[in-house]
Amino acid sequence: MSQLRRRLLVAGLSLSLLGTYLVWRTVSRGPAPAAPVNATGAVGVPPGLTFKSATVLNDDRPLPEFHLEGTSGEVGNAVLSGNWTLVFFGYTYCPDICPTSLTTLAQVKSQLVANGVAPPRVLFISVDGQRDRPDRLAEFVRFFDADFQAAVGSDQALLPLARHLGVFYQRHDKGDGSPYSVDHSSAIYLVDPQGRLKAVFSWPHDPATMATEYPKIIAGGT
Repeated sequence: MSQLRRRLLVAGLSLSLLGTYLVWRTVSRGPAPAAPVNATGAVGVPPGLTFKSATVLNDDRPLPEFHLEGTSGEVGNAVLSGNWTLVFFGYTYCPDICPTSLTTLAQVKSQLVANGVAPPRVLFISVDGQRDRPDRLAEFVRFFDADFQAAVGSDQALLPLARHLGVFYQRHDKGDGSPYSVDHSSAIYLVDPQGRLKAVFSWPHDPATMATEYPKIIAGGT
C-alpha cells in the first residue's frame, strides 16, 4: 500500500470513528438539555461561531483512569488537570503524519504566544510500546518543542483512554524483528482543565486555522 493511500485510509478511519463516537455518545447519554448550537452543529459555544478545523463535543464525562509511562515518571489523569491539553497519538518511527502534526502543534503554540494567548499543553502518546521508550520519546518530542510531554504504555494500559477518545491504531509487525509501521488515528484531541474531551481537530491540520479557532473554542466552555 502506498504511503499516500495509507494516509488517506487512516484519515478516513479517524473521521469514521469520530462519527461513530458522536452517535454512541448521543445514545449513551440520552436526551440533553437545550444548548446553543452553531452552524456546524457544535453544542455549548456561542451562536454564530463556526469551526473549520474542529468538531466541538462538550463531553461532560471525565476521561477514564489511565496510567502510562512518561519521560519523567508516571503519567495519568493528573497531567490533564488544571490546563487545556492537546493530545496526539502516534509513534517515534512514524515517517510522515507524526512529524507533520507535531510541527503543526509547535506552530500553533508559537502563533498563540505571539497573539498573547496562553498555549495549551501538548501530550504525545505513543502507540508503539514495543519500541518507544521514555528516553527516546523525550528526545523525539523535544526536537519539536522543549515543553512537549510524552508518554507510552502497553495496549492494555492504552485501552481505556483509546476507547474513550475513539483512537484507532494497528501495528504491521511481522514478528521477525524487522522494521514495521503502525497505522493510527491522525486526529488531535482537545481536553479541558477538568479532564474532559472538548473538541477533535481532524486531519489535515492547518496551524493558522487552529491558532485562530482555539481561543474561540475554549471561550465557549468552562
